[in-house]
Amino acid sequence: MIQNTKKVKKIRFWGWGLIIFSLAFWGYTLIATAQTNSVGDYTKDSDYDGLSDQVETNTYHSDPLKVDTDGDGYLDAAEVLSGSDVLNSSDPAASLVKQNSESEENEAPSSIPWYITRAAGISAYILMFLIVVLGAGMTTGYLYKYLNPVRSWITHKYLSLAMFLVLLAHMTALLFDNFINLHLKDILIPFYSDFSPWLLSLGILGFYILLAVIFTSIWFRLKYKRAWRSVHYFVYVLFTFSFVHGLFLGTDSQTLAMRLVYISTSSVFVFIVIYRFIISKLKNRNYKHQNQYEAPKNHSV
Repeated sequence: MIQNTKKVKKIRFWGWGLIIFSLAFWGYTLIATAQTNSVGDYTKDSDYDGLSDQVETNTYHSDPLKVDTDGDGYLDAAEVLSGSDVLNSSDPAASLVKQNSESEENEAPSSIPWYITRAAGISAYILMFLIVVLGAGMTTGYLYKYLNPVRSWITHKYLSLAMFLVLLAHMTALLFDNFINLHLKDILIPFYSDFSPWLLSLGILGFYILLAVIFTSIWFRLKYKRAWRSVHYFVYVLFTFSFVHGLFLGTDSQTLAMRLVYISTSSVFVFIVIYRFIISKLKNRNYKHQNQYEAPKNHSV
């Protein structure tokens, strides 16, 4: 009894250590994303007006080195949010900006939620990849060569919990991002927001798939194993949604490092899917076929 208690405490300690490590990795990613504003990076904001250099140059054709391109006394980001023309100082829409206080006019939107959103999104995607790899390793049995079944299951469980917490941080930070200006309905209801509705909805649907997988894993795994397994197959859909969502909507997907991450993880994912659903089934079919026509052994003396 005492040995079992110590074993349970050890497993819990190891599991929470895994969560802390995942959150620490997320924090490290947060710091790294805040320090990777190179000149050619989408995240660079030379004049700190709330608009990145690439957005100012390619989208609004404003000066990335001036906080007020048209010289009308209002920040470029404030004019964009109000619908004013950043290149026309006499734009009638600029009157909408005057409704703001002087402090709001001269203060650029905080970039902290933006950094948190980026770091949490990257961390959640990497955790999702590790979960898929571990799940495939447990299904095929290859993981048990390195970890026993109990530790494998505990690792899989706590990685999923860590991903859920990091994903909550990702979604919560979006609510405080003044530039994108999303509300609770925008991040909970698919296709509700006008901001990249398809790509944003993939992330929302992926979140609900994750909730369904976690819910069925806790309450259905033992009693309703077939239902649990059926829902668990949607993890492959979840990874696909996460990949497309991050690649085409994520800010850091413009960097070489993240492109390499997406290429490598997607390549491994494709291999896992091919092996999991094609090669492994062919092997099992051939194994059953050989056993079916195997000559019976002679047990006579």
